[in-house]
Amino acid sequence: MEICTSGTSGISAERFFLRLKDSKVSAIIDTRLHPNSQLAGYAKQDSLEYFAKEILDINYIHEGLLCPEDGDLKKYRNEEINWDNYEIRYRKVLSDRESVSNIDFSQWGNTPLLLCSEETPEYCHRRIAADYLLTHLDSVTLIKHL
Repeated sequence: MEICTSGTSGISAERFFLRLKDSKVSAIIDTRLHPNSQLAGYAKQDSLEYFAKEILDINYIHEGLLCPEDGDLKKYRNEEINWDNYEIRYRKVLSDRESVSNIDFSQWGNTPLLLCSEETPEYCHRRIAADYLLTHLDSVTLIKHL
């Protein structure tokens, strides 16, 4: 499995869906804590599910086991903890949830996309989730940030 990642901020719907099409993404795995945020625009959960099916003929899955903890996210955004501490906490959340054992990967296909809202992966939990899956799943061979 080759995991792709992408955010929705700063990118038009056209460019977003063309990236996914060009990368042959097999499913959109939404890792956002609040997939219906009013900031999401075209990427609100119901819209994204519809567009994924209609434009790309792929599944949309909101995967709660890969979402960050609300408290930790707030602490990071309020600068109560730094990125390194946030990353440690989020990795622990993934481990405590036994994410690899409890996620149903059967609908993901060969090239799933981990979705978040951040424009780039450097300071985004989707990168951490992808790295975590790479180190804990033998079937993951590559991570590609779109």
